[in-house]
Amino acid sequence: GTFQVKWDDPDGGAETADVKAEEMKKVTIFKAYKKDDAVEALYPDDGEMYAGTVLKANKDGTFQVKWDDPDGGPESSAVGPKDMRYPPIPVENLEPGQKFTGTVRSVRDFGGFVDIGATGDGLVHVSRISTERVEDVHEWLEEGQEVEVWVTEVREDGKFGLTMVEGLVGGGGRAPQDVAPFADVSPEDFLDGVVQNIAPFGAFVKVTLPGGASAQGLVHISRIREGFVDSVADELAEGQEVRVRVESVDVEGQKLSLSMKEGGGGGGGGGGG
Repeated sequence: GTFQVKWDDPDGGAETADVKAEEMKKVTIFKAYKKDDAVEALYPDDGEMYAGTVLKANKDGTFQVKWDDPDGGPESSAVGPKDMRYPPIPVENLEPGQKFTGTVRSVRDFGGFVDIGATGDGLVHVSRISTERVEDVHEWLEEGQEVEVWVTEVREDGKFGLTMVEGLVGGGGRAPQDVAPFADVSPEDFLDGVVQNIAPFGAFVKVTLPGGASAQGLVHISRIREGFVDSVADELAEGQEVRVRVESVDVEGQKLSLSMKEGGGGGGGGGGG
């Protein structure tokens, strides 16, 4: 199918056009700038980006920006949010352990590149996407996806690494977890869990046994509720408390398969030998 797109700047051409979905890319525009925020904004006279400070939010959705160096021009200008950005963070100012909310720029077989607002994009290596084994990066990440990441390393050549697993800073591989205590849990029993992160194909939930043992498992998109689920993000959010059942346990692979749907009988703990 196609979508009818209205151009921001038709430049003398047609104001709208029918565009195929595969020829479109979602662009997220930040609109929550606050008074005294340091920004870079498009100067109306020459179309270049200059440093300034937000004075106030205007009623028409623009922001009044006071220029650091007006250079004989106006002291401030009204600028739309799509023509503003926070100054990029110099890579040399990044430190391992810092947390950012970023946007996936591109996805490769070996990982994903994420924009955290720095002067370059950081790499989330396939081994740092999840505590689960990642067979196909494209099932976990997609362009435009918003993710929470932590800086793992900053190299002298200006490149830096990121992880989507909190605490997995430095070293390599997945953080080990003991799922053996879950091997004898009935697949009919519901347990308390908290959503840790979401992906296009499902959600990772930290589940805790009454005795206190905890581990992280996957609730596949098909196991969130009855009926078709188009988007995991429409159903679940990070930090949300949920009730889940343990559908299968892979002790050797350190993996739990979870479900939020009512049990239908059958199945079992599995992998508990």
